[in-house]
Amino acid sequence: MRKTYQKLKERCAYLLEPGTAESGWAKAIDVFITLIIIVNLTVLIIDSVPDIPLYYRQNFYLLEVFTVLFFTIEYVLRIWIAPVTEVYSRFKRPRVGFVLSFYGIVDLLAILPFYLNFMFGLNYYYLMVFRLFRIFKLFRYFTALQLLGRVFRAKFQELMFALFFIIIMLIFVSFLMFYVENKAQPEVFRSIPETMWWGIITLTTVGYGDMHPITPVGKFLGGIIALMGIGLFALPAGILAGGFSTELQKIAQEDTEKDSKEASTTCPHCGKQLKE
Repeated sequence: MRKTYQKLKERCAYLLEPGTAESGWAKAIDVFITLIIIVNLTVLIIDSVPDIPLYYRQNFYLLEVFTVLFFTIEYVLRIWIAPVTEVYSRFKRPRVGFVLSFYGIVDLLAILPFYLNFMFGLNYYYLMVFRLFRIFKLFRYFTALQLLGRVFRAKFQELMFALFFIIIMLIFVSFLMFYVENKAQPEVFRSIPETMWWGIITLTTVGYGDMHPITPVGKFLGGIIALMGIGLFALPAGILAGGFSTELQKIAQEDTEKDSKEASTTCPHCGKQLKE
């Protein structure tokens, strides 16, 4: 009985964990979950249109109920199989490790708003924003998104340094422009926090035009700051580009080592696995 229970758990893990199985059922489950996520995100966008007929909104709600039930079953199963998965079996308490992991939190947030509204009557309109977290479930099934996550983890410290530097520059230029333009335009540059809005749109070279300097000194500084912004945001872009290059090289090296290992354990004539 215990062996049957263990085999069932391993079979569920084999089917649910993306990329670990080559069977048609496992791939079908991956595709089905991916389609559910994409359809839900599409519905979330369409549902924001005010003129959608009530009939469609009712169907959207039925889809939401089905999605929540499906994702709830998936969430419970993932907690159950955590001890036999490659990632979480290394934890002292695998199930707790999954629940507190990135994917565990995302899976919980994907279903939590529905239950909060159902049990406590909380305003579902404001809870809808949590449905957007379902997009992060796609990270399980798309290699490109996993690569993006690896890059952010590898370059986190450098990106935080770049962000800190950008914030320092934003405060500096906003402080400077406030004292240059405040006397000429007290109704526009009313405070440093409000001037920081001008700093953001200038450093990012967006320039909405709702706030702009009119004094000669202010215009000169504004031009210099806009030019600085071009180079300033090239810093995190360069960090990310370097990170992508490094991670792609690692993936290529891992694939080469995997192919070499498989070639060394496979007969070149019949293709069968050689015994060690």
